[in-house]
Amino acid sequence: MLNWIWLGLIIIAIAVATGRDISELSQDRFRNGKALPLTVLATKQVSPDHYSSEVILLRSDLTTFYDPSDIRTLHSDTLHLTVEQTYAGVASFALPSDALKVWQDMAAAQGDEKRVTGIAHNSQTPGALLFTPDPVKFRVLAKVANDGLLKSADTAVTIILGLIGVMALWLGIMKIAEAAGLITLLAKLAKPLMVRLFPEVPPEHPAMGAMLSNMAANFLGLSNAATPLGLKAMEELNKLNPNAGTATNAMCMFLTINTSAITLIPATVIAIRLSLGSKNPSEIIIPTFIATIIALICGVMFNKFIQRFFPIKEAND
Repeated sequence: MLNWIWLGLIIIAIAVATGRDISELSQDRFRNGKALPLTVLATKQVSPDHYSSEVILLRSDLTTFYDPSDIRTLHSDTLHLTVEQTYAGVASFALPSDALKVWQDMAAAQGDEKRVTGIAHNSQTPGALLFTPDPVKFRVLAKVANDGLLKSADTAVTIILGLIGVMALWLGIMKIAEAAGLITLLAKLAKPLMVRLFPEVPPEHPAMGAMLSNMAANFLGLSNAATPLGLKAMEELNKLNPNAGTATNAMCMFLTINTSAITLIPATVIAIRLSLGSKNPSEIIIPTFIATIIALICGVMFNKFIQRFFPIKEAND
């Protein structure tokens, strides 16, 4: 089911991006192939094949060339730019602090968020320079594909490879603890509290044992072991359910405790921090332990409040 949800989200993202790109192309937002006239104040030769020109643009000229909504970031009536160009006509200029919104999107689509590239040539009007930016097409779709899908996939693989070593270490340690009977010991210690949290579940019922084992596994960070135990606990709790298809108080309480489980060693998060270059990845152990205790207390109190004031009505036989 989750795979279909992700597929649906990807299709929606591609459809929305394509729609925006078609809208921009139909409105000719970037004026592809059209030259923007620049007024040259001074030109100097930096090298035999490199020229630098100081140019200005008037707000009135920009308003007639671009859509007014794309020049809202311009605070003055005159915009000063420095155009760098080669003898072959390849040119670019750095975005000013109050760069037009259309230029910001154009630069990002061209691959450099700080510069707009294009072709420049002299105009028939003395002191004027014509600058034609490189065309921009389907920029949103390209951003979704490159920065969204492909970059996310690359990041996911990088993180996963970085997790292998740390996860193998901690899972091995926790497996030893499980074989040594530590989970069973924790389950026995938590049993008196469990009887009070789940009064409708008989103390010797298999559901109680499965829930205790699940919580102990979560406490030690054994997420792989905790998952089947949690499913087993829900299966056993469902056998005590008088209303088929409706979650009981015990089911809701167990789900809350399982979701906000107290975690002693957050091995997965530590591994992620380590793979991303954290200098002290294990410093979150104490904050995580405190946060999960608070979350568990709040969750249990909220469940008890709901159970007291909004009790589940049993189905009529």
